[in-house]
This record gives sequence, structure tokens and C-alpha cells, in this order.
Amino acid sequence: METKVLIVDDDKIICKITKRMFQISGLSKAPIIFNSGKQALEFLKQENNKQQNTVVFLDINMPQIDGWEFIDLLEKENILEYTTIYLITSSIFPEDHIRAKKNKYVSDILVKPITLTKTKQLVAEINK
Repeated sequence: METKVLIVDDDKIICKITKRMFQISGLSKAPIIFNSGKQALEFLKQENNKQQNTVVFLDINMPQIDGWEFIDLLEKENILEYTTIYLITSSIFPEDHIRAKKNKYVSDILVKPITLTKTKQLVAEINK
């Protein structure tokens, strides 16, 4: 089963950098970019019945729907069974990192920008 990779971030430059890192590392040839949580949520609702593994790299601080609200909405829609979430953030607030570590749906929290070294580690982790 192929893994679908989504990047959900309102910063278009971060999206381009992250997408390229994922392509170079072999994590995904074609990560799908969403510049809002609302767009990504609608996409995942449509894809939910396909039982396809999906890895979401999710920004915490976004307009309309932030990362935390996004996770809550995924839970309400029962979309988390085949979904792995990595938070990506530039947040320096310890509260965000503590909250991420305590959230059962968050695999890890990554600091922007994601490096090639970190991306290669993620490839090994995701492909276990």
C-alpha cells in the first residue's frame, strides 16, 4: 500500500522547501501541499474510505484552523486510523512541544525548516 504524504502549512516557502526535502530523501515523489487546514481536511474526508496510509506534516500556527483544531476535527471525522501526524513548527513555546508529546495522535514535533538529515531519519521511521 502506497503512503500518501501531505504538507499542511500556510507558509508557501516552507512548503516548497519541505516538498523538495521529501523528494530528495525519497520520502515522497509527489507530496501534496495544502496551504490551509480546511483544504486538507476536505481532502482527507474524501480519501478516508480508501484505507490508504497517509502521513501529514502539519503546521501548528495557521489561520482559520490551527494544527490542534485540525487534529481534533480528524478525530471527530474518524480519519485517524490510517493517518500519521508530524507537527512542524517554528514555535519556541515549550507548551507546544509538551502538548505535542502528550497527544496520542502526534508521532513527533519537528522544528522548521526540516533538514535533509531529519528527513532521511523520517524515511527510516515511516518505512519500518
